[in-house]
Amino acid sequence: MRVAIVNSSYYGMKKGDIIYNLAVSKIANYHGARGDDVYAGPWQPMLAEADKYYFSVLFSWDVPELVRNVNLVRSWGKKVEIGGPAATFMSAYIHTQTGIEPHRGLDDRFERIPGDYQLTFTSRGCPQKCPWCGVKKVEPVAIEYDDFPLAPMLGDNNILATSWAHQEAVVNKLVNYGREIDINSGFDVRFFQEKHLELYSRLKLKQWRFAFDSMDVWADVWRVAKMMRGAGLDRHQVTVYALIGFPGTTPFECFFRLNSIIELGMNPYPMRFIPLNSLTHRYVAPGWNEDLLYRMTTYYQMPYFWKADSFENFRISKNKEIKESRKRESRNAKLFD
Repeated sequence: MRVAIVNSSYYGMKKGDIIYNLAVSKIANYHGARGDDVYAGPWQPMLAEADKYYFSVLFSWDVPELVRNVNLVRSWGKKVEIGGPAATFMSAYIHTQTGIEPHRGLDDRFERIPGDYQLTFTSRGCPQKCPWCGVKKVEPVAIEYDDFPLAPMLGDNNILATSWAHQEAVVNKLVNYGREIDINSGFDVRFFQEKHLELYSRLKLKQWRFAFDSMDVWADVWRVAKMMRGAGLDRHQVTVYALIGFPGTTPFECFFRLNSIIELGMNPYPMRFIPLNSLTHRYVAPGWNEDLLYRMTTYYQMPYFWKADSFENFRISKNKEIKESRKRESRNAKLFD
């Protein structure tokens, strides 16, 4: 059987960015082991010869293109399955547009497929249920795996929420991996203690990652920052993400969180809020505007800018590529309103 596994979120928002999709790799390994002829990658119009198609979509703003491609494949009379985080968030919309009910959440058929991957999960789920996060929809049940494949990037959404025995096992397994490790979703400041600093210091971490997404965790952010500085770690090794533009928050609060991260000696990284069902990545909440969000994101992501001058004096020009990106997003939104 000829199988096409399409990564509908293959291209990132910046020119040249390629987005890795773990599900695509797992499904490819599953069918490869069965002896099928497998294509895995971005959508290609010449894929008409496949017998079955999988579409995996990570981001909601890629759903309009997925819908167009799925409807084309259906017009060929082919078998189609749709999955991925964005398919979970927008299942009703996709069903309305394509007539196909997407798979929601994790797919047990492919979750435990061995292979050589760029990303691995040692656990699933997160107890925090943050209002801006989709983990509770994709991974509603907490799971710990003891047979996860080794990979340079860990995707666990809250590894500190797992048992201490599991965390020790993960570090013991990775410490002999011989590669730099990226714990991509970072560490929850509410759980982080000295024992975690000692344990994960055994790994060659690409970066220590934390988040300061709301004022509720301010005391823990301050505590963890002091801990990291006491260990000789600063903004070159520690990044603290900060959600901006979430409905109900003010620019003043977001400025406070970002500036506090800098004052604590850590590197800030603003993360612009995008609703889980947004067809573009340019959502603007009440009380905000596009220019402020764009300037804030650009300024605080670059130490060169915030070390050189104040935000009030910071000005940027929007280049042609950005304008064209926004035009494409606007067209998608109008097509699928």
